[in-house]
Amino acid sequence: MGKVFGRKALGMLAACTMLVVSAVSLTGCGFAPLYAKTGLTANLSQVAIEVPQTRTGYFLEQDLRNGLGGDESSPKTFLLTIGMKERHYGVGYKVDDTSTRSEITSNVVYTLKDMSTGNVLYTNRFSETVTYDTSASPFTGVISQQDAQQRIATAISQQVQRDLALYFHGDILPPVAPEAAAAADAALSATSSDTASAAADSSQ
Repeated sequence: MGKVFGRKALGMLAACTMLVVSAVSLTGCGFAPLYAKTGLTANLSQVAIEVPQTRTGYFLEQDLRNGLGGDESSPKTFLLTIGMKERHYGVGYKVDDTSTRSEITSNVVYTLKDMSTGNVLYTNRFSETVTYDTSASPFTGVISQQDAQQRIATAISQQVQRDLALYFHGDILPPVAPEAAAAADAALSATSSDTASAAADSSQ
């Protein structure tokens, strides 16, 4: 038994050694982890956040604040503005036409701006979709929908954080053309109007 354990320990030690050597070799070839760059964390923590005032927007803001770090009261250099068009669809039905599953799709557009100049530094658009089970019980249905909104907010946050990390890692993303910046601002205005209309409808 002792010999078997000894062989396993030696095997694990050899594997760990190979991983360390591989990591050193990659670093020597110029490879470095994304978050290894000096100043990247500081830049991310200097991003102010604006999101839609919706339930999904609330979850998104919380996830972004946790991911980007920094104190909310500390000075900010960049402004991240996110717009979302969220749609809910029934995707599964019983024979009596009652829904068994629903889908949430969120079309996202965002800009990262220099707060001192107002210039758009980066912008992107993408969509995320999640599904969830519906229920005849109103309480269970609400809980299931909130869970889905939290999941889609997490997915959106992760995509935005990856983009920002790439940008601050060395401006390796392409610069934003003026027409693209104008289009992004127009899209954000449209999503703001859409969010306000949805909020007004839900309050009636």
